[in-house]
Parts: sequence; structure tokens; C-alpha cells
Amino acid sequence: MQGVSLGPLVLAADRAAVLAGLAVLLILTGILGRRRPALASWGTSAALVAALAARTGHVAGNWAVYAKAPLTIPAFWQGGFAPWAGVAGFALVSALYLRRDRGLALPGALSLGAALGTGMLIQLLVETGATSLPRDVALRDLNGRAVAAESWAQGPMVLNLWASWCPPCRREMPMMVDEAARAGDVRYVFANQGEGDAVIRDFLSREGLVMAPLMDPGSALMRHFGAPGLPATLFIDARGQLIHARLGEISRAELRARTDALKGLE
Repeated sequence: MQGVSLGPLVLAADRAAVLAGLAVLLILTGILGRRRPALASWGTSAALVAALAARTGHVAGNWAVYAKAPLTIPAFWQGGFAPWAGVAGFALVSALYLRRDRGLALPGALSLGAALGTGMLIQLLVETGATSLPRDVALRDLNGRAVAAESWAQGPMVLNLWASWCPPCRREMPMMVDEAARAGDVRYVFANQGEGDAVIRDFLSREGLVMAPLMDPGSALMRHFGAPGLPATLFIDARGQLIHARLGEISRAELRARTDALKGLE
């Protein structure tokens, strides 16, 4: 799974790759644009429109969820982007600029190629870690009793790694508990990383959450899956294989879509 941790910000490999690619695109078009200002304008405009289009496409495709909580629409840090819409937005802006100035084609293509190459390289370097559920991790319930892998490590499941000291974990937990109640055949397992039962009980009581988390005192699951930070939400299929990993806070729309996709794999 692996990812990049920048202080409190935790990015999955795919998001880190996209951001790195965009950064390279903006830097190169900015440098080359000193002689051709239209190039710098194209790079900035294309990147912004692509981001807005990708977010808009995601929101439109999950409108049933966002209509009930419209204030979460601008919460882009929770994730939720439609790649096809982003590519379409980028292509549209590029076509408009090329129509005005054909001379942008070569430097634009070189900048875009460097950006794509950087993104691919970042993903290859960062994306490592286990892709299946471990069978040797000793988890415990809140009473301190050992929980055998046979009783929890079975897909399909959503495995959430969290801690009470983690702000995004606290923000998303009520929503995740609510979604767990509607998940049907997909189980939700909330594995606390590194905290004791007293701290966890206090958190659940203070937040009014009704759930039965498991304790991973040594944060073995974080090491196993290569998670650089919390929260980490892992989507596991019926064979115990990791299908998708989301580092950082997750939106209800993405959580629901990923969970429903797991049902389709059964």
C-alpha cells in the first residue's frame, strides 16, 4: 500500500503521484513560459480545470449522497475525483489553447510527458507493502482477550486502522460506524493502532459511538500493509486480498461506492 506522509497530511501512492505530476507540470510550464507566457497560462488553467472537473464528475456521480450533506462537496481532502472528467477537462483546455497558438504543442507535450513520467515513477517507488490479510497478527478485544485471525481476518471486509489521537480518524468515525450498519454482507473491522482499552473506551463514550473495535497494541497492521499514517481504510475481498487502500480521511460517497464494489466481487 505505502504512501507519503507530509506532517499531518497522509497521501496514498496514487494521490502522491498525481500531485507530483501536477507540480512538475506547473514548474516546467512556469520556467518555459518566461519566453512564451501562454505556456504558463495553459499549464495553470489546464491543471485547475482538470481538478475542478474531476471533483465535479465525482460529486455528480454520487449526488444521492452529497445531496444529503452538501457542505461536504468542497471537502476535497476526503478524496473523491473522477479521472475521466479530469482528463476531459484537461483536454478541453489544451485544445482551446492550441487553437490559439500552435507553437504551444511541442513545449506543452514535453512538459506533459515529464509530468506523466514523474507520476509513474513516484507510484512505482512508493507503492509497496503486503496485499493480503495477515494470519499472524495478535489482536485483542476491549476486555484484553486475544482474538484469533480466523474470527476477524475474513473478507469481504472494510478494515479501518485508526487511533483516537488522530483528528481525521475522529472526524470520519461517526460516518463510518453509520455506514457499517448498512453494509450488509461486508464486515467492518475497526482496528485501533497502539492505544490501550481505557483510552479507547473513553473515546467511544465521549463521542457516543456504539462499536466493538479491536486493539492492535503494537500497530502490527500498519507495518504489515505499509501504512505511513492514519487513518487507513483497506478494502479486502472474499479471498483476503487487498483491492483498494485509502490513506487519510474518506468521504461517505467513496466509502459507500468501494463497499458496494466489494459486494459485486462475491
